[in-house]
Amino acid sequence: MFNDRDLGILGAGALLAVLSLFLPLSFAGKVVVGFLVLVAFMALALLRLGPDRVPLEVWLMRRFRYSMQTRQYVNQQEQTRRAQPTSTPAPAEKKARAPKAERPAPIPSVPDLRPLDLAWNEIGVYPLLTAFLAVVGVYFAVWLANGGAQELGMWFQ
Repeated sequence: MFNDRDLGILGAGALLAVLSLFLPLSFAGKVVVGFLVLVAFMALALLRLGPDRVPLEVWLMRRFRYSMQTRQYVNQQEQTRRAQPTSTPAPAEKKARAPKAERPAPIPSVPDLRPLDLAWNEIGVYPLLTAFLAVVGVYFAVWLANGGAQELGMWFQ
C-alpha cells in the first residue's frame, strides 16, 4: 500500500507542524508556519525525480555519485573531407543552379528539465489526509484551550 519512508516523512512533517505551536508568534502566525511546514513535507513525501521516478534521496545520491566519479573525455572532431577533383561548371550553369542551403545554426534550446512526478498512486490520499486532520485537530484543541471555548460560548448564547 505505502512504504515506511513516506509515513516517516509525513509523521515528521506533522510533528514539526505541531511543534511550531511553540514559536514566539501570534496564533495566526503559528498556524501559517505549521501549515507551510506540513505542505512542504507532504510534497517531499510525494516527490519523485529522474526518468525512473525515484525518491529525492535516491536521486540526490545518484547525482552526488555521478559528480564524484572520473570521466573520460573524448575529443571528437568532424571527419575531414578529402579533396576530390571536380569539374568547374560554366558561368551559365552556376546561375541556373539554386544556391545550396547552408546548415541552419543550432538554436540554443531550453535547458533540459528533469522529469518530476508526484507519487499519488504510490502513497494515496488517506495518509496525507490523516496527517493533515491530526494537525488540524491539535491546533483546534490548542485554540480551544487558549480562549477559543469562550469565543464559541459567546456565539451560542
